[in-house]
Amino acid sequence: MARSTPFVWQIQVRREVLDDEMVRLRGLPYTLWKDMLGQSISKSVTGRDEKTYRVTVTAEPLPGTSGDIRISLSLARDTLLRRRLLRQEFVITPDNEFRV
Repeated sequence: MARSTPFVWQIQVRREVLDDEMVRLRGLPYTLWKDMLGQSISKSVTGRDEKTYRVTVTAEPLPGTSGDIRISLSLARDTLLRRRLLRQEFVITPDNEFRV
């Protein structure tokens, strides 16, 4: 059975969910991310399509830098399969500056 390509609006809804979480997470300070190194957290979010998505966030040190942390977000449907739909990341420096 072949997978069908999602409609453009479905992709837009998923992107909106991930972008909203990205904005919220960028408001958190470096010290919080430093305390979260090596851990991942997940939460369920309902998109405007009334579907439930699972956003998972992980923080890991960026090798070869002086304390920079890579924050990764992944979005999956909140189902048994939990197939990842989208992924996005950013880097925060000890000075609370962001890099993409």
